[in-house]
Amino acid sequence: MSAKRQFFGTDGIRAVANRHPMSPEFVMRLGQAAAVVLGGATGDSGLRPKCVMGRDTRASGEMLEAAICAGLNSAGVDVILVGVLPTPAIAFLTRQLGGDFGIIVSASHNPFYDNGVKFVRGDGSKLNDKTESAIEDIILGRGDYSEPRPEGRGLGRVSRFGDGLERYVAHALGCMDNVRLDGIRVALDNAHGAAYLSSSEALTRLGADLQVFHSEPDGFNINEDCGCTHGEEIERLVKQSSAHAGLAHDGDADRILLCDENASALDGDELLAIAAASMLRKGTMKHNTLAVTVMSNFGLDDLVSGLGGRVVRTGVGDRYVLEAMNERGLNLGGEQSGHIIFADWASTGDGLVAGLQLLRVMRETGEPLSVLRQCLKKFPQSTRNLRVSQKPPMEELKEANKIIKETEKKLGDYGRVLLRYSGTEPLIRLLIEGRDVEYLEAQADKIASAVMAQIG
Repeated sequence: MSAKRQFFGTDGIRAVANRHPMSPEFVMRLGQAAAVVLGGATGDSGLRPKCVMGRDTRASGEMLEAAICAGLNSAGVDVILVGVLPTPAIAFLTRQLGGDFGIIVSASHNPFYDNGVKFVRGDGSKLNDKTESAIEDIILGRGDYSEPRPEGRGLGRVSRFGDGLERYVAHALGCMDNVRLDGIRVALDNAHGAAYLSSSEALTRLGADLQVFHSEPDGFNINEDCGCTHGEEIERLVKQSSAHAGLAHDGDADRILLCDENASALDGDELLAIAAASMLRKGTMKHNTLAVTVMSNFGLDDLVSGLGGRVVRTGVGDRYVLEAMNERGLNLGGEQSGHIIFADWASTGDGLVAGLQLLRVMRETGEPLSVLRQCLKKFPQSTRNLRVSQKPPMEELKEANKIIKETEKKLGDYGRVLLRYSGTEPLIRLLIEGRDVEYLEAQADKIASAVMAQIG
């Protein structure tokens, strides 16, 4: 059994670019390991695996892309470079182009000085923990792996595919079943990221009255005071442009943030509620089941069950939602953070497809987002994101755990407490849900104080 993962978090590997483990030396080695685990590389010149690779707009992406290519080529893998495109577009093209696997060089919503590497299988799905551990085993010299080192004609080659943008946009438009968006004014925040061309093109072709912002990447401005993690900005832009809806991406555009016409942003639970209600009423939700993480509000359960469906919950991370969806044959799931997965059209969270599907509900119902969002009646929540200096096992946080047990006993069946480490940042995340807001806030402060006293 593989040891605990050292490099992979909840969404690939991330770090400051040019610092271990996001250095050229490490990611070259990462490419060699991935060649064996994902491509089955053998060094036989007649059986070269194929990898589809793209990136977001970070300046460091060029350096890291070249390093990974070197690692893959040295192990006998051919690489198809598709350029700057959203993560879901690269997953889509991996399937379309017959890749054995795909690689995305991106740190998503992180600041420009970070970068990361994500992998998808040939079908566009994310890796499970076991596969990520196998890649780490090779990097760390654990286990008995035979690594290829071909020479001559056995070396991998690099080619470029220039039609990726058009193929992805055409795919996104095909998901709309000829529903157009004429007359809907949309404020679009591209976060100076990977969607700076694709989302603008798709919305324009659908006839939206489009107002585009933060769509001039320079390699260093990705996510800077804009995008999904800055909801106040899309609210400002909607108000400024008198838009009927606002749409914001993160740096790699696998997430979405929508804003209603009153300049009030919706969270992922509200987006899932709107989509789930629409699909349940139309009879298009497979098995009448919605997949969400443990972070989603209990109000979703009330809504879905009231419409004859059910909710299943997973660990935090869109790949765990995807695993549950694939195991159960579901076609809708997502996270509170804005990863919304319409599996009929995407193998991962897709900000463009999700945004179009929600705008489609607006068009089909004739209702604005401010009305549609009212279908979800949320349980009150109190959250804290605490920056920590270390991440000891949860059971070692004795004082915090004592307060948590007291809180859970008080909440009973009408609430919950979640305390977990972020898989991508030096943070511990706390969520308390229940019906008494004052009690939730007081207990959140007590638990946070206990945590910070020990590891802050």
